[in-house]
Amino acid sequence: MPSKGTLYSVPKCEGQDMRYLWLLMILVGLMVGVKTAVAASSTLIYPRQAMENTVDTDYAVVLLSRALQEAELKHSLQPSRETLVQSRALKQLQLGDGIDVAWSMTSTERESALQPVRIPIYKGLYGWRLLMIKPESQAQLTQVNNLSDLTALTLLQGRGWPDTHVLQANGVRVAGTPHTEDLFDMLQRQRGIAFPRSVLEIWREHDYHQGRFAVETHLVLYYPTALYYFFRPSDTSLANEVEKGLRRLLETGEFDRLFMQYHGEDLEKAKLHQRTIIPLWNPLLPAQTPLEQDNLWYRP
Repeated sequence: MPSKGTLYSVPKCEGQDMRYLWLLMILVGLMVGVKTAVAASSTLIYPRQAMENTVDTDYAVVLLSRALQEAELKHSLQPSRETLVQSRALKQLQLGDGIDVAWSMTSTERESALQPVRIPIYKGLYGWRLLMIKPESQAQLTQVNNLSDLTALTLLQGRGWPDTHVLQANGVRVAGTPHTEDLFDMLQRQRGIAFPRSVLEIWREHDYHQGRFAVETHLVLYYPTALYYFFRPSDTSLANEVEKGLRRLLETGEFDRLFMQYHGEDLEKAKLHQRTIIPLWNPLLPAQTPLEQDNLWYRP
């Protein structure tokens, strides 16, 4: 029995028993240390893109790598073994099925299913859409000057993509399929007059298709949107650290330097300030989108 005034008693460990106790404590410490080291240096798998080594993929991977470094996390990044369409990649991310991080346009639905890092990695430019067309369509599109004119035409867009919902919500007729390359085939077969593409991707796609298509010269569609890094809901801590790393890159100016290094030439070609802008309502834009933080967005 403990003596009066003693809250508890500690059994005595002497000789061999004490040595066993110390060995047990050392083993437990080693196991915890190994677990921590593995967690701190794990590999993050992102979806492999259909078009390998694109500037967009390179930029997103480099930016995420730098954010991880700024957050003092030793994760490495590696593409998945197989190419994944966007909808499947996000589903696998949600389920923890071989994907650890993805970057995609945000929506209320996606933010409810996944953990977003609410810093638009492309500064909102995925909402500035130029039109990929067949060259002979330019004359007809030059006559389009507003949304009413646009709704008389059929545009092509990915089935299940947020962009499709945005266009339809604004009264635009849309035809499509889930696969990007199939959409170019539809454009070739004139299943729609134009395939809206981000100002940051359309030029490389134009070059890739070797003159089959042209970049329309008169219009730009615009709706507010953000493309974020997404993590599974259980990875809140990792998402928070990535956000800290990105904010440090914004503070030092490295974020903007990387952005212009990869995309400055595309913006120069686009000449957004010289185009007729058709603004669109985005019903999918979550209320938490940080539109008030001017340093996060590109303004033509």
